[in-house]
Parts: sequence; C-alpha cells; structure tokens
Amino acid sequence: MKNLIFLDIDGVVNTLMISTKPFDTNRGQISRDGFYYELCNSYDKRVSNTQAVMWLNKLCKTVDAEIVISSTWRYGSTVEEIKEYLVNSGLLPEIKVIGFTPDLRGNIDFCRGDEIDLFLQENFCQNGKVAFIILDDDSDMGIHMDHLVHCDVNRGFGFPEYLEAIEKFDFFKKL
Repeated sequence: MKNLIFLDIDGVVNTLMISTKPFDTNRGQISRDGFYYELCNSYDKRVSNTQAVMWLNKLCKTVDAEIVISSTWRYGSTVEEIKEYLVNSGLLPEIKVIGFTPDLRGNIDFCRGDEIDLFLQENFCQNGKVAFIILDDDSDMGIHMDHLVHCDVNRGFGFPEYLEAIEKFDFFKKL
C-alpha cells in the first residue's frame, strides 16, 4: 500500500514567524517594535516554518509516505523546484515529492478536494491501494474531508497535527 501526503504550503509549513533578532535571509523582512517578522514566498526558495518541516519529516519517515503538492506554490514551479525549497528548509532529501495535483482553476465550482480526487484517479485507480491524508489550513476538500488534518494558519503543522495524521493513516490503512 502506498501512503501519500497531499501538502499545502502556506499555513502548513510556511507561516508568519517572529523573532527578536533578524532572520538570516537575503530577503527583506518587517521590523516593528523590536520584533522581526517573516513569511516566505516561492522567490525565497524556502519556507519559513522549519519546525513544521521537521514534523513533516517525522511523519513521512514514520508512515513511509510520499508527498504530493496541492499548494498554489505549484503554479509556475516544477516538482523539483518545490522539493528544493522544502529541502532548503530542512526536508530530508530522501523524502520523495512525487507530483502536483491537477490545476482545476478554470472549472466552475471546483474545490481542492476535486484536484486531489483527480490526482488519485489518474495515478492510483488501477495501481493498487493508497492511504492518504491532506495537510491544509483550508477545508475545501469535498468528498475527502475525512482525510483532512487541518492546520492552524498561524502555527502550521505541529505535534497535535502530527498525532492526528498518524491516527488517520492507521485508520485508512485498515479500510
């Protein structure tokens, strides 16, 4: 059985970070009242929440999962570029990023769950069983709501979400 993680980036592994010292970055950051704020975008070639990336590493290693990018970061990027951005932020190089969900923005009334469903149909309909979860700060998952591990947009993927993801993988593997 293949284990997949459909990964959104913003609000999951890219969140607003705060520090009393400047971030080690080539890009500008906001400084107010003695605090520094940072939120990355694809031009930075990394994500901001390295702790969330560490929890993602642990999840991938624990359940032997591969990643499919469902984030808007996939628009205008390649799989290799997104993998590079995640590795630049601490993703273990051996963790596989195997693709992107299809872009259904041109369709009326689509949701992210529809893109996930189409990816599964195109890639795993006849290739055996797959267990999957969705890491996202949004909830437009349609028929796949029960696979969603909802991340707080301000905190991202952390220990509570990691535990929920493990539980969901255990449940879906039994089906």
